[in-house]
Amino acid sequence: MVEADRLGKLFIGGLNTETNEKALEAVFGKYGRIVEVLLMKDWETNKSRGFAFVTFESPADAKDAARDMNGKSLDGKKSTIDVF
Repeated sequence: MVEADRLGKLFIGGLNTETNEKALEAVFGKYGRIVEVLLMKDWETNKSRGFAFVTFESPADAKDAARDMNGKSLDGKKSTIDVF
């Protein structure tokens, strides 16, 4: 697969349980076009499990976002971000 054909996907951990999909789109959208935001939620309570996946159209945009945002505070909690 050619790199240009791949999407850039981020794992974002350590999220505040109050952080929602719209907040993630607002923060990460400045780095490029987002294809999907998937906030993982508990089946029973429907509350955030504290991590999410953000998929960018461009792998380069995902790398830029991870470089700039890793370790930064999101809604009062320090985030951990990995690209895959």
